[in-house]
Amino acid sequence: MGSPEVQSDAATATKAARRPARVAKPGTTKAPEGTPPDGSRSLPASEADAVGAPASKRVLRSQGRRTMRKLLDAAMVAFDERGYHNTRVNDVVEIAKTSHGTFYLYFSNKEDLLRALVTEAAGEAQSLYDALNTLPADRGKPQWEDVHRWVTAFSELWQRYAPLFRAWTDLTGIDPELVDIMRDTFTALSGALAKQIWPDSSGHFMDPDVAGMATLAMLDRFHYFLEFVGRPIDEAALETMTTMVYRAFVDPNA
Repeated sequence: MGSPEVQSDAATATKAARRPARVAKPGTTKAPEGTPPDGSRSLPASEADAVGAPASKRVLRSQGRRTMRKLLDAAMVAFDERGYHNTRVNDVVEIAKTSHGTFYLYFSNKEDLLRALVTEAAGEAQSLYDALNTLPADRGKPQWEDVHRWVTAFSELWQRYAPLFRAWTDLTGIDPELVDIMRDTFTALSGALAKQIWPDSSGHFMDPDVAGMATLAMLDRFHYFLEFVGRPIDEAALETMTTMVYRAFVDPNA
């Protein structure tokens, strides 16, 4: 016999089973305090949006948030081991050591769970966006240490959400709203990177927007290929990538 919580909310979970999760629309997230008022695009999601459709209809207490966290973490494990398309709800609940009834209290289905994870990852990318929009203390060009801190933060985010990053181009075909979230996140980050690219003195043409997008793509695929060939994403790798980016876009003599 199910727990009282499962029984009392069973009808709500059933009705919500086919409704999509509510995610933030592009451009509706309020910019965090301290964001420069220069028209910069904010990222499209926040941590508060990273819930499934059934859970969004009620206030979650601490126990409910812990249960939802277990399901989100279990989904990341399942996606990592089996891939998104081969993962079933049953795999997630087995890893989380919970029941199907409990799952449907928080998420309508596997797609709803994926939306919550993508929204959460986009929300956590806000700190990367904020860091890029914060000029160095002396308002001069970024220092190697500034770039290294940012590359390290990007790496930590990538590794935490590796199952999503590895397959993000495939995942966009599942739901148009995922396309909006991912596109806006990558566009905002690459745009913020472009603002930190120091003017080129070689006489060769370089579009900062294209360079920002190329840098983001390089960092993404760099992590993917290191994993693919079985090499660690260690400090030596991060320092090497930092130096490459810094020499290319800030100081060629560093």
